[in-house]
Amino acid sequence: MTTQTPIVLLHGWGFLPGIWSAVIEQLRQRDVTAPIETPALPLNGNISQLTAIESLFETSPDTAHLVGWSLGGELALAYALCFPERVSSLTLISSTPCFMNRPDWALGQPATLLDDFDQRLAENPAALLKRFSSLIRLGDNTAVRNRTLTDALQHQSEPDADRLTAGLKFLRTIDLRGACSSPTELPPVTLIHGTADNVVPLAAAHWLASALNASLTTIEGASHALPLTHAEPIADRLVSTL
Repeated sequence: MTTQTPIVLLHGWGFLPGIWSAVIEQLRQRDVTAPIETPALPLNGNISQLTAIESLFETSPDTAHLVGWSLGGELALAYALCFPERVSSLTLISSTPCFMNRPDWALGQPATLLDDFDQRLAENPAALLKRFSSLIRLGDNTAVRNRTLTDALQHQSEPDADRLTAGLKFLRTIDLRGACSSPTELPPVTLIHGTADNVVPLAAAHWLASALNASLTTIEGASHALPLTHAEPIADRLVSTL
């Protein structure tokens, strides 16, 4: 691959940037030589959509191929909607415009899920992350039984309770549906989603594909943990966008 435009990979809630290692390895095997950055999400106690976007603006390359998984995808989408001229392409993996259910949105998670997460985080963060690592694999029987994957998820779990708390706040508040319904001119948008995703319903990806005129690639029988379980098809799809 001859492109030298940097690739920025934004990880999801509960994990560290190293969650992308398998995807990066697959990209290098496909002769992608462009710089690859895997920044930690800009999460802190005062997180808001605006401050997160501002932090990304300050730390990101002037132009990049932007890739986000789960919460990282929501942040990548928010950033691209604000600064489309800085994004050469946008790839959203297992992502949604609105994580929480609302009176006019039933393609998310109920508030009780994050209420439970908040309580578990206060009591035992390690136990919460263990539960979440099981939840993101739910629906993919091979992934559920994969001990190597279990170890990888544990190794890449976010240890900072403050960052975990800030990320839950972000998930509660972000709602990009309005901006998606009348977006500024966006770069090419690609969506990748597992058909067995139990965290972000596939229907949310279909909504995004329609709103953004995006290309949607579905992976049959795959769960929410795509960067770990399906690094090869993700790399194949990314290469086609570079």
